[in-house]
Amino acid sequence: ILFSGEPYVEIAEQPKQRGMRFRYKCEGRSAGSIPGEHSTDNSRTYPSIQIMNYVGRGRVLITLVTKSEPFKPHPHDLVGKDCREGFYEADFGPDRRVLCFQNLGIQCVRRREVKEAILFRIQRCLNPFNVPQEQLLQIEDYDLNVVRLCFQVFLPDEHGTFTRALPPVISNPIYDNRAPNTAELKICRINKNTGSVKGGDEIFLLCDKVQKDDIEVRFFTHNWEAKGSFSQADVHRQVAIVFRTPAYCQTNISEPMTVKMQLRRPSDQEVSEPMEFRYLPDERGTVHLQRAFTLTSELEGYGFKLHVRTWNHVV
Repeated sequence: ILFSGEPYVEIAEQPKQRGMRFRYKCEGRSAGSIPGEHSTDNSRTYPSIQIMNYVGRGRVLITLVTKSEPFKPHPHDLVGKDCREGFYEADFGPDRRVLCFQNLGIQCVRRREVKEAILFRIQRCLNPFNVPQEQLLQIEDYDLNVVRLCFQVFLPDEHGTFTRALPPVISNPIYDNRAPNTAELKICRINKNTGSVKGGDEIFLLCDKVQKDDIEVRFFTHNWEAKGSFSQADVHRQVAIVFRTPAYCQTNISEPMTVKMQLRRPSDQEVSEPMEFRYLPDERGTVHLQRAFTLTSELEGYGFKLHVRTWNHVV
């Protein structure tokens, strides 16, 4: 097979960025497997890479690195099949064009353990971007709530030894779902999903952990948007929000209007899956309108003619 360029690594499927929990070693349970970005409950996918312009044997090394440049080795560990001492390493043959990683979990360390973990990585030369040692030892700079996967592939030289290193490739960030400032947003339950078109209805919303100073409830359609009204004191223990609905953009509707409602985190614009909310016509206006038409009919029965231009809509 002839190739037009040098071999390089390409990520075929990115890891899912949110929804996974990093686990401590002391929890004594599996760290789980990092899902792929296209993974669903019914169809599981996993992070995968492909070596372009190459067919043959090779070795893949996967480590964790920091979210931001310079990409330093991260103190958290990769665990699972073919993982040891915090990293993954395995050989592959010419029959594997796409390398899929189904058993990668993330085991986290505590802040007091960061220095020891970094010193170990320095000792083992696990520093894919060759960041200077003095920068690696700036312990306070490590964000323990987010990591990236770093894929390194080594091809055999003329002696069959895996010394030909391809440029390392990093994944999208993976966020710890336990941290409220980076976790996946999710509405678990609300006490009602209907309210007056004029707004002001009190809604109780249960959710996964959020930060009271970095969350909003967004109502929207394709051409309209408004936010629920609440204060930081209305966010209870990070898992419940009591808010009042905004008014819909048109308060004279005669039929229920369905919009979308979701959580949004202003700091990174992350949003939850939306759910439906129905705005109902204003009952008081409807009653007034019915009375007006009744009065009109009665007066016209006595020969009166009334011209009221505003009676063709809810008032």
